[in-house]
Amino acid sequence: MSEHYTTETIIYQNEFEMERPAFAMGIIQDSINDMNVFSDNPLVVSLYQRIPRHRRRELKTVMGVRTSASAAIIKVSTTQKQKTLLKIISDKDAGDAGGVEYPEKGEMPTETWAETSGDPEACFDEGGYDNDDYIEESVEFLSRGHCDLLQLFQRKRFISNIPIMLYAEYDRNLETSTSTKITTTSEWHMYSILPILKNFHFTNLAFFTLESIYNAPEELHQRAGHLGISLSIRSTSADADDEFQVIPLCTFYGFISQIISEQNTIIVWESIKRDLLRESRETSISSNQMQTSSSIKLPRLFRALLKTPSVDLKINEINLFADSALINNSLHRYVLTSEMREILEAAVVHNQYELLLQLYDEIPANVLYEGIINPSVFGYPNVNSCRFASVLSPAVRKSRKTYRLSEAPAPESPMFAIMKLCFFQTLTKRNEPLDVYNENQMKSAKLQRCSDLMAPKDVVNSADIIKELYRAFDELIKDVISFIVKNDVISIDDKRHNFCCHLGNLRNLLVDICGSDFNVRMPTKSNIEFREMLTHMHKELMERVEELLIACSWESPSNCVLHCASEQNQTRRLMEEYRNLCNIGECVVAKQMFEELRDGCNNKLIFNFYVFITSIENLNFEQASIYLNTQRETNWNGDYFVSLLELYVNYKLQLKTEEEEGEAFSNLLEQLRIFGCQNHLDREVWILLYCFYKKKNYLSGMEFTRWQYENLYDVPGKSMPLLPRSLFESFIPVDFEISGNILDGIKFYQVFKTFARLGAYGFAELIFAEIASEFTMTEAYLINTTLKLLQGEIDKTFQIKKIQTDSSVRGRMLRYYQAHINGNVEYSRRRYDEAIKFYKELLTINLTENELLSTFHMSLMRLARLSFENEDYELAKQAYEMCIPYDKKEKNFSANYGMGLSLYYLNKLEDAIEYLSRSTDNEIFMPDPWGYLAVINLRLGRNKSALDCWKVAKMYPEMSINNRIYVELEKIKYSDICLLVDDDCKPDKHGITMV
Repeated sequence: MSEHYTTETIIYQNEFEMERPAFAMGIIQDSINDMNVFSDNPLVVSLYQRIPRHRRRELKTVMGVRTSASAAIIKVSTTQKQKTLLKIISDKDAGDAGGVEYPEKGEMPTETWAETSGDPEACFDEGGYDNDDYIEESVEFLSRGHCDLLQLFQRKRFISNIPIMLYAEYDRNLETSTSTKITTTSEWHMYSILPILKNFHFTNLAFFTLESIYNAPEELHQRAGHLGISLSIRSTSADADDEFQVIPLCTFYGFISQIISEQNTIIVWESIKRDLLRESRETSISSNQMQTSSSIKLPRLFRALLKTPSVDLKINEINLFADSALINNSLHRYVLTSEMREILEAAVVHNQYELLLQLYDEIPANVLYEGIINPSVFGYPNVNSCRFASVLSPAVRKSRKTYRLSEAPAPESPMFAIMKLCFFQTLTKRNEPLDVYNENQMKSAKLQRCSDLMAPKDVVNSADIIKELYRAFDELIKDVISFIVKNDVISIDDKRHNFCCHLGNLRNLLVDICGSDFNVRMPTKSNIEFREMLTHMHKELMERVEELLIACSWESPSNCVLHCASEQNQTRRLMEEYRNLCNIGECVVAKQMFEELRDGCNNKLIFNFYVFITSIENLNFEQASIYLNTQRETNWNGDYFVSLLELYVNYKLQLKTEEEEGEAFSNLLEQLRIFGCQNHLDREVWILLYCFYKKKNYLSGMEFTRWQYENLYDVPGKSMPLLPRSLFESFIPVDFEISGNILDGIKFYQVFKTFARLGAYGFAELIFAEIASEFTMTEAYLINTTLKLLQGEIDKTFQIKKIQTDSSVRGRMLRYYQAHINGNVEYSRRRYDEAIKFYKELLTINLTENELLSTFHMSLMRLARLSFENEDYELAKQAYEMCIPYDKKEKNFSANYGMGLSLYYLNKLEDAIEYLSRSTDNEIFMPDPWGYLAVINLRLGRNKSALDCWKVAKMYPEMSINNRIYVELEKIKYSDICLLVDDDCKPDKHGITMV
């Protein structure tokens, strides 16, 4: 072999039959500059067909000249940085052309000279002629390929045979019925005299991919081929001269205006594309000649984008099949050392620099639009790849050195560019050397592409498979139970055709459960072991079936199967009654109601969940932790919310026991991050994490969490199970309207209400702080005060506000709300007289405004209870009357019971009977209303009715009766009582005399 240097760099076949030609490139050892040049500029190999001199009127085909001398030409080039190195001309088969392989005879294109390419790169001689009869010799372009030269950079001498695929031009406009497109393979022997790396490692790769520009104006589409984007690094803070330092990074040139869905999804090398477009008259070049190992995923084109904050890109209005975009789809790749990685990590974490995108026309100085990319997201753990959607705004030149964004109002559909930044390894960890990858041919191919390390893997967790199988098994068994009960099936023969379907489904499930669970836990090697395994499987599954039956109640399975929904509604209503009694101080009656509800409820799953929520609302986290430790995984829609609340409960418990300040907070952040990754389609945790990170000014965390939750806005969230009216809704039962239409504010408010309803007031307060500015001052005061009240943070130093409102309907409503909240603030501080003053303002509400009265039910009940304790029975009656449902048939134990007592102590006995009787119309037994009814009937001389009511009141001797009832009995003069009980005596008009 010998090197050849000629003016035309053309070597004829008869010259290298004796020795194969070679070319050399000089590379400085351990040079980061040379490494980046070769990393971003692959070696380009082009194959040409030589057309000999022929008569002008003689049609010369490619097939005809194939056997002629000097039929093939190979051009080897890199880019303008590395310059053209060699052209080789061959007149024999490919096997003799320095290791370059050509197609066998009959495989060459039959494209005629009249159809040859007009590419100047493809012609060494334009083909002038001496006279009118002859056309001079010329060449025609056939195919092109490239080779990634980054594999040369390693700490050993490189020597290898490298195959390079040469792809033909696949342009529909050039194809004819006689043309064939072929792909050839060339073999290149490459080696280095010395190791290119000696005392040097490269530890990371940076990939910059410009995809497309969307919502561009029509004038930009008309000049698509003349547009480019320059990418620069710009300082986020000005220097002493009030200038922003700008460091040019790379450029992307040449767009195609094309329907979005019709674009070529191949990502190409920008350096190859730019040089070929510059040297070619054609506006497009076959992408497979310069393709990388990456591509665009059209179905997920607008998913997982980190968008410019506080801007609606109107992505939902983009029609993939009708709208055009400026398509680029090209890539730059650069090498990073460990020192460069550390500098870049510090700059990203501390937000010292941002990426500046400038859309220019022809030359980079002619800037039309520009946008900003904040790379802070790469400072978050395990993040190595992100697709950014940057809004491009008209640029206004501010100085000679830089550009700043225009302050012009954004258009209805803002123009934006999608750019992907990807690092081969994350910036936040110490990177392993990547040059060792080049020592292995299989591993070196990995350096040609960049994969997202956080992308969900296709491999499904086996634990998830088992969980899904058992959930399907439980659902099938429940369906069978439901079918048997609903259709009153006594024998299988009655519904054999239905059971055949169930049996087939069960058989398929059993096979999957056996293979996924039991055969893994109990591997078998013989038939006997397999039968033993099946025995254990039968035993465990039968126990599981029995537990499902027990959950439906052995005594009355129809209650579970047929009346599950109605029982859940009943349990929810009774839990609301229990909470109301607790909130107004009726602890004894509340305890009796809870015990009856606990013993009589068949759906223990829902009941325990309600008790768990109540414990959290009442800040009883120790009791809530007992539920978390004893609960069992079941397939129901509350699992997600239980797991969410578990994080809150554990955090609150750790706050009380932490040895070092911040330990509980640190553990909470880690658990939230893990929970978010496990439930990556739910936005509650990501929004919560964003608020925590913003509170600590952790920009990388803020950008990452914003990236996550913004892409979940269109994903339906999990539906919360039917809950009793939450404590928060007892204070703020209506949704206040957000003043702005910002999507973030609306979604944040939804998550805030979720945490507030669940009792996680600490989380809710943190989220509300981010959107408080979207509410009026009065609304913000009401919500913040309520959250402090529910967390027990109201002390003697808290200042109550009385904000003036107008005379509108809204203003009147806000006045009531202030009286409602301020009264409860005073109630929590046990300033009951002050609380009554605020509560009395609610008495001006009309009794016909039933919806408005239900809004302030808590305050009116507390007013009634306080007035009753103060023996102001008239005020208590007035307040209780406003709490009774407008529909008299609607059940409400606490209001009817309190109204009956108020009337009793006002000595309006007949009226008291009506309300006390209503309070007995309850799903669970409460003895006190019956006790008072017995006393009233006794006082009215209705001895038999009194005796019957007393028998009911004492039906369960273990249930105590309120001491007030015994006090009332002691007031009766026994001498006035008629001893006949066969029938009610006829007392005088004054009734029984009270002592």
